[in-house]
Amino acid sequence: MKLGNLGERKIIERIFSSGNISQDPDDCSLIELKDEYLLFTTDSISEKSHIPELATPYEAGRFFGAVNLSDIAAMAGIPKSFMANYNLKKDMEIEYLDEFSRGLAGILNEHGVEYIGGDTKETAENIFVGFCIGRQKKKLVRKRSEIAPDQILCMTGSAGKVGAAYISYKNGIDIRESSRRMLDIKPRLDVAETISKSGAKFMMDLSDGLFGCLSQMKHDYGIGFRIVEHEVKTDSSVENVSKLTGVPVREISMNIGGDYELLFTIDNDHFGEFSREMEKNNIEVCYIGNTWKGDNIIFDGERWEEISRNGWEHFSHREDVAGD
Repeated sequence: MKLGNLGERKIIERIFSSGNISQDPDDCSLIELKDEYLLFTTDSISEKSHIPELATPYEAGRFFGAVNLSDIAAMAGIPKSFMANYNLKKDMEIEYLDEFSRGLAGILNEHGVEYIGGDTKETAENIFVGFCIGRQKKKLVRKRSEIAPDQILCMTGSAGKVGAAYISYKNGIDIRESSRRMLDIKPRLDVAETISKSGAKFMMDLSDGLFGCLSQMKHDYGIGFRIVEHEVKTDSSVENVSKLTGVPVREISMNIGGDYELLFTIDNDHFGEFSREMEKNNIEVCYIGNTWKGDNIIFDGERWEEISRNGWEHFSHREDVAGD
């Protein structure tokens, strides 16, 4: 059987099983250090799969750093150190490498993260592998296993900015600006620790899209979600791109992914206190639904329906949404 017949999540299950991995499927792996956890994560990008046409190497370098830092943010950690493995074609222009490295260094410096080294190899395709280390007090680290029924589901910011850029790019609409927006992500390190201190329970980032996160959590922990569609704030670009291309707003904002906002829950009886803390700290949060023991469903203003979409997944057969 080919990997393309399985999909990313089933492949991960097999790796976890054959590797005898005991930790939960969180955004980071954890090592205990007295009253703290060390957080470890790795993520990679390839030139062919992740860097769109006309994107600059500086933008690609920032994106590379951001996707790794986002995993630390997803568990309310504080990133400290970063390593990178550069797998490079020998015909790469040195100016490209210089600008890519400058972009990476820029985002690491913004968050006080030390670049401590790595490895370089000659390969047939340009692939960049990152490894980030963070730390946080144990009581503030947010784990997916803290999910439970009857919690309020929340998300930071808005959804669909990257989805709209991706659809625009695939339809040949303003390719340069679409390329830039696809890589212009911000790890929510600016708010993650405050959200954790204010009473968040489960937390993860939205890299695979809202529907992908809900599907994964339902599979891993058996907890379902009830989403109220109009409570999910969408990026200002989504509606216009939907009108231009015919791709539904829901598909762009909830299924494509790539936004890297935070998805998390709070206890029902903690809503008032939590919302006041968010207002005091000027943190934009949408309260989009709740958890329960049933299936993943969404309310469109008239009726509830089952969520059948599963978000972004590598190695999967995805229908082409570029022009339908």
